[in-house]
Amino acid sequence: MGPTGTRRIERVAAVGECFYRIDEEIDRLDNMFFLAMAGSVVSAAAVFIFMQFRRFDEQKQANDKILKATTEYEAVKTKLAGYTKFNEYMTPAKQHLVEQSKTFFVNVLREFTHMERFYRDKHKIKADLSVIGKYTVEFKLALDIRADNLEVSVDGIGISIKLGQPVLSGPPAVKSSSHEVSVSGILADDKPFIAEVNQKFSEVAQRHGLAVAREESVRALCKVKVADALRDFLSRQPGVRQIPTIVVTYR
Repeated sequence: MGPTGTRRIERVAAVGECFYRIDEEIDRLDNMFFLAMAGSVVSAAAVFIFMQFRRFDEQKQANDKILKATTEYEAVKTKLAGYTKFNEYMTPAKQHLVEQSKTFFVNVLREFTHMERFYRDKHKIKADLSVIGKYTVEFKLALDIRADNLEVSVDGIGISIKLGQPVLSGPPAVKSSSHEVSVSGILADDKPFIAEVNQKFSEVAQRHGLAVAREESVRALCKVKVADALRDFLSRQPGVRQIPTIVVTYR
């Protein structure tokens, strides 16, 4: 083979080597491209997963806040309801007061001085005189509470109770403390005169009892009895947190 053939063979070999290197470079670029693409996919997946976890965490926090707000709202709602819960117990409260009416008594203890005048001609004694008696009297007053005259209702922001006037429960309990005769040495036996004074005072004591029942201090004490009974009843009812002002009036 001549020099010319040898040079041609060398050129062909050089060209082949060049194509081989180009092919290797293309393979290397393809691998880098695919690696870059794979890296991008992995990164995007990581970002997506991170965002999902972040959203889940934010959603969980939001749900926790909603749950907390709902719980606090229900607690406040229940608490506020307790301030007006007493409204639901007006009917049973009235029934309770009627049933307990026999226990609503006020005892009032008073001291009185009573005098009776005795005359010589009328009572066949040596001279006119007076017999003075001192007494301790206990009056038992009852509250006139019946289903047909008792009214228990909500009035504005408070509770109103209307009932009958206080009345005497039975005759007054009279206890004689002492007696004194204005003129000594006139009566040989003072017992009949003292007995008559006691009898007269017993009749008067009943009228004293009626007057005592009308005294403002006694009427106020009776009101307190009823109001306390109602307040105690309502305080024992489920859900009642506060009992408003109770106003008691007489018919």
